[in-house]
Amino acid sequence: MMERESDREPASFFLRKKSPYLILFALILFTSFMGLGVLRLYSFRLEYKLNGINSQIDSLVAQNVALKESMSALLSPARVFDYSKKQLGMTFASNVRTLRLDGMLLADAAPVDGRTPGASPEGEGWFYFFLEKAMAGE
Repeated sequence: MMERESDREPASFFLRKKSPYLILFALILFTSFMGLGVLRLYSFRLEYKLNGINSQIDSLVAQNVALKESMSALLSPARVFDYSKKQLGMTFASNVRTLRLDGMLLADAAPVDGRTPGASPEGEGWFYFFLEKAMAGE
């Protein structure tokens, strides 16, 4: 009987000696598999976001193409002419006259009352001409 107990002691001694390493190995293996699982879930999340962004890009590109087509249609001279004729009822004018002035232009005209052009009667300086409010009669 003594021999049987002595045979068991080395086996239990061996397990006691190696069990912390086995537990540590099992924890490391479990942690690595959990880390791989988390990385896999994170990659699925990123792929979902990427697909959403790609679909937004596709829809915006399609919208941009549609807007460019509508803008080119609006800027077409034939389209403007057609719209003005049909929708607005515009026609060619038959009595177009051109008015031509042969005299001096107003900017080149000499001062009437001896003042310098642009000077205000209140004496606020030459720049008052640019700051003055426009009147309906002018």
